[in-house]
Amino acid sequence: MLRDAACWCVPAGVSRRTFYQCFDGREACVLALLDLGLERIGDLVGSAFAREDTWQDGVRSALASVLGFLDSEPLLARMWLVESLAASRRVLERRERNLAALRQQVLSSWPAEDTWTLPPLAAEGAMASVLGIVHSHILTGWPTPLIELLGPLMGVLAAQYLPSRAVAAEIQRGEQLAREIRASNGRTVWARVAIPAVLSNPNAHRARRCLLFLGEHPQASNRQIASGIGVAHASQISKLLSCLRSEQLVAKHSAGAGRRNAWWLTSHGEEVARALRAGSGRRLVWESSDDGG
Repeated sequence: MLRDAACWCVPAGVSRRTFYQCFDGREACVLALLDLGLERIGDLVGSAFAREDTWQDGVRSALASVLGFLDSEPLLARMWLVESLAASRRVLERRERNLAALRQQVLSSWPAEDTWTLPPLAAEGAMASVLGIVHSHILTGWPTPLIELLGPLMGVLAAQYLPSRAVAAEIQRGEQLAREIRASNGRTVWARVAIPAVLSNPNAHRARRCLLFLGEHPQASNRQIASGIGVAHASQISKLLSCLRSEQLVAKHSAGAGRRNAWWLTSHGEEVARALRAGSGRRLVWESSDDGG
């Protein structure tokens, strides 16, 4: 989530001293947010292509995940795609570098058919068109969620590679998926994730509560997490957080010896937390009983 970095960038509840302990200045903060956006969206794109067999399904799944993510994080979407254009030269260079990395990831993930190869310039043009349309909707404050662009954007992307009848079918599939996502409050995209064994174990009540607590309280300290999920001993919460960190579900910012740690969910952790809340993860099979601990 944007809040794991942006909470240092807004005045509410954040002192100037805390901000400058984490960043050299505003530009450094914006650069960190740009990199955070690339990390999160890159994870979504990679996961989407990995679970699909055809390029059409991969593109649709990736685009749905990205649009759903941008809808869930409107501040990040606006900063990354709109406001960064008015920033310093260094920020603009980082923005373009990150977009180039994302384009390369898509091109390398896009499975080409045996009978043709994907023209790189055509693919870049199609991606630029998608980016421009999304940028325009964010800039003008378009009243509907970005996920509603899924069908039309699939038409933009498919038009260069498929006959008109097939393009129309891709638009319909995109529109249908968008309706499903909206009907499920966005959970359709996020629920396609396997729950790690450390969480799917029926006895892992504390681990699941810890992950969900961090989803609602990013930047919480060890003590705050322990209090929030009902763990009495510091050693227990440290061990639990270490376990989740080893699974790349959570990350930590350490302010130094004797000072509070700050924990937040990684992009993978957020996907898993959404699946837990939706109750539809592929390994979400524990009983509803709780151990009360």
